[in-house]
Amino acid sequence: MKKNLALFLNLLMFTQLIGVAMENKIKFDNETYNLSVNTENGYNYYLKGENSDNWHSKLSIENLSNEQNPTEASAEFAHQVQAENPSASVLVYPDAATAGYLTASKDYYEYSAIVFQKAKRKGVDKFSYSKRFYVSEFKDNADARKNAIEFAQSYNKKYMELVNKIAPKYKSDN
Repeated sequence: MKKNLALFLNLLMFTQLIGVAMENKIKFDNETYNLSVNTENGYNYYLKGENSDNWHSKLSIENLSNEQNPTEASAEFAHQVQAENPSASVLVYPDAATAGYLTASKDYYEYSAIVFQKAKRKGVDKFSYSKRFYVSEFKDNADARKNAIEFAQSYNKKYMELVNKIAPKYKSDN
């Protein structure tokens, strides 16, 4: 009997460890994203071999503890993106508390789809999918820009829906 109880407890502990390991990965659009950066307010997930300094796509989850309304948070975020990068293209869907945007730097163009939802306990959670188009991987700046714009036009709705679909599963405990 004691042997069975010990075996059961070991099995229970093992399955809990597997559960914790599973939370370090997110399946998204047929890809597996691994937890890389765990900050005070959020998490960044990257594909295998990528990190915060070098990535092509990432998922981010951040708790905005001072925000209370997802719709207001999405509008405020869109204004912030425009203020920091006047050449950014920003689409805001206030009724759905979502935003999509395309920004540029000298090295890359970046597309993001973002969903804001009420957190479980406090604030608003911001879920985002981002994809970068590095100029060095295209013929020139114009080609990188063209590819980023085409991606945003073709896939904005898809990625907003995908982010919105996974968001409830990963709400913060704040």
